Amino acid sequence: MLHWYAVYTHPRAEKKLRDQLAKKNIETYLPLIKTRKKWSDRYQWVEEPVFASYIFVRIDFTADSLAVLRLPQSVKFIGTEGAPTVVSDGDIELLRLAVENFAESLVIRDTATLTAGQKVRVIDGPFAGKEATVERVQGKALVVLSFAALNKSVVVEIPVSMLAKGA
Repeated sequence: MLHWYAVYTHPRAEKKLRDQLAKKNIETYLPLIKTRKKWSDRYQWVEEPVFASYIFVRIDFTADSLAVLRLPQSVKFIGTEGAPTVVSDGDIELLRLAVENFAESLVIRDTATLTAGQKVRVIDGPFAGKEATVERVQGKALVVLSFAALNKSVVVEIPVSMLAKGA
């Protein structure tokens, strides 16, 4: 029986894995959104995965899982307690609808890995290039930072999208 599963890929290998799986006639879903990227001399629109290093596959796990894992771009199936997690058809359809109808306003932020005391580097805005320490995560959109390099107790709220882990 066919079910959707999430596969963790090597960094920036999602599109390559999608193409390789298509050659094997394995159904995939790689949600992509257009984002504006800044280079040193210009801005450019690029298509990026909604979830970095993840792709969804619709397979009979017993029959097809090894074919997926044997590809050099794949790392593992996402699951709990050693068993892969089935992603429901409804969840995939909701994701498709969100990407197709709300791509301009769709913002995915991973705040689960940001913790108080963690060192980060600001990658955009007026503090770009500065190192800071996470004071607290405020909801899902903002992080309160302390800039020790300024020798002052300055606290600034900065969107998570403007931060990179590890200073």
